[in-house]
Amino acid sequence: MSATALREEASDPSPSASHALHGSDRIWPETNCYVDLWIELLHGRGLVPEAMLGFTLRQDFEGDQFTFFKPPPGEIERLYGLSIQELALFESLEAHAGVQVARGCPVLVEVDAIHLPDTVGTTYGREHGKTTIGILGLEAGERRLDYLHNAGRFRLQGGDYDGIFAAGILFPYAEFVKPVGPPLTPDDLPRAALDLLRHHRRFAPRTNPILAFRDALAERVEVLVQNPLSVFHGYAFNTTRQLGANFELLGSHLAWLDSHGVADMSSGSELAQKLAAEAKAFQFQLARAFGRRNAAGLCQRLDGLAGTYDAVFAALDRALS
Repeated sequence: MSATALREEASDPSPSASHALHGSDRIWPETNCYVDLWIELLHGRGLVPEAMLGFTLRQDFEGDQFTFFKPPPGEIERLYGLSIQELALFESLEAHAGVQVARGCPVLVEVDAIHLPDTVGTTYGREHGKTTIGILGLEAGERRLDYLHNAGRFRLQGGDYDGIFAAGILFPYAEFVKPVGPPLTPDDLPRAALDLLRHHRRFAPRTNPILAFRDALAERVEVLVQNPLSVFHGYAFNTTRQLGANFELLGSHLAWLDSHGVADMSSGSELAQKLAAEAKAFQFQLARAFGRRNAAGLCQRLDGLAGTYDAVFAALDRALS
């Protein structure tokens, strides 16, 4: 089916009210598909997504990209009483998703973004791309799907529905979210989140990952910026966006802990927000380097971000001590 036909058959992609972590006032309104999905999944259940974000302390530079940060399943279960289980696909994805959503278990699955109406203007009907959605409901006879993606909840139908459930050479990887117990109470949640933050602090990178990013970028930047902007978008998503979005979420987590009085996190929160803004500014500088095909002085600008990173952890350690 053509891209035009797909667009014509799409139903209203307007989202329901998104969580404040996806507000238009954010430096990075979207982070990565998996974390964004969990923010909205928890929000839709009346739960507090800020409580889960201590894992952002663990982000590192992995040699060619920053960690694609994701909430650990055990912590989701501890805080919210939700268990993440792998969904075995031995029949069709459509059939298994229908069973699970009827049980009240959202299905998390990797799909092709070309079929998602909420990505109109970027990938919808134009470009293939892997992303994760949360299936909340489906009507097989009507070929309609209710799903979470990025910053909201959306609907699709018709040709897009067929595209999502089209059989491929291999089944996609899928999970389902099963309620197994009650979430922590509002009184217990901040203390548990602080305990998890202390745990993640123990395993945070021992050397500054932004300096590692600077050195890796310096080795290839002159060749890198000779590429078209399509290469920039992929590179920036996995480097500057993951870095900046990660630390904006950390800042929100620390501000939430501070507001509940379990520790004085105000300084750490402000510095994490500063790093998020600095990463956005550096991304613009990187884009200009691609546009000019000239990276002179670019890598040295990361020294300031590295200093802010150290300041975040120094403030955090003071608060935790």
